[in-house]
Amino acid sequence: MRLAALILFASACGSPQPVQDPAPVASEDSTVTDMHLHFDDVNAIQLAIISGNLNAVRDLANKARAGFSGESPPGWAPFVERSMASTEMLVVAEDLQMAARIASTMAGTCGDCHRTQGVQVVDHQAVAPPREEDKFSDFMIQHRWAADRMWEGIIGPSDSAWQAGAEALASTSLTNEDVGVRLEMTPEIETLLAQIRGDAAVARTTLGAAARQELYGRFLAGCAGCHRNMMDQQD
Repeated sequence: MRLAALILFASACGSPQPVQDPAPVASEDSTVTDMHLHFDDVNAIQLAIISGNLNAVRDLANKARAGFSGESPPGWAPFVERSMASTEMLVVAEDLQMAARIASTMAGTCGDCHRTQGVQVVDHQAVAPPREEDKFSDFMIQHRWAADRMWEGIIGPSDSAWQAGAEALASTSLTNEDVGVRLEMTPEIETLLAQIRGDAAVARTTLGAAARQELYGRFLAGCAGCHRNMMDQQD
C-alpha cells in the first residue's frame, strides 16, 4: 500500500463522531445548524493538517472565517471573536507546525465556549478500530483514531474522549527500525517520532484545558510533519 493512500485510509478510519445537539444553548434550529457547521469546519481543518496539506488548511480557514462572521446568540461573541482570530492566523500560517498549534487553540476556544454555556457537545461512544497485523499500518490507524478522540476531548469538552485517545496513543508505537522498513529514516522523521513518543507517554496524565491544548498542538504538528515527509519521499 502506498504511504499516501495509507494516510488517507487512516483518516477515514478516525473520522470525528457526530456532534450532539446542544439543546441547552438554544432551542432554535438555526443555532443547532450553526453548531454543526462550525464543528464540520474545524474538523476539516484538523484533517487537512493531519494530511500534511497546508494549502487546504488555508482554504478551509477562509471558509470557517466566513461561517463565524454571521450573527450569533448572546454569550457567544467573545468566543466567536477568538475563533475568527484563529482562522485569520491559519490563513497566513507559514508551515504545518504553526497551523497545528493554531488549530489546537481554536479547538480549545470551542471547548471554552461549550464549558461556559454549560454544555458538552461530544458524547464519547466511539470504539477503537481493530488492530492490524502490520505494525506500520496499525500505528497509523490507531494514532489517527487517538488524534480524533483527543480533539473531541478538547472541543467537547470531554475528559472521557481525551482519555480514550490518550490510551490508544500510548498503546501502540514504532521503533526507528520499524519505520526504516517503509521509509528512509531521516533526522527530521527521527526527531518527530521521538516527539510523538514523548507526547504519548504523558497524554494520559495531562490535565487542564490549556495543558491539553499545548500537548495536542505539538502532537498534531508531529503527525503533520511525519506525513509530509512520507509523501515527499513518494514524489
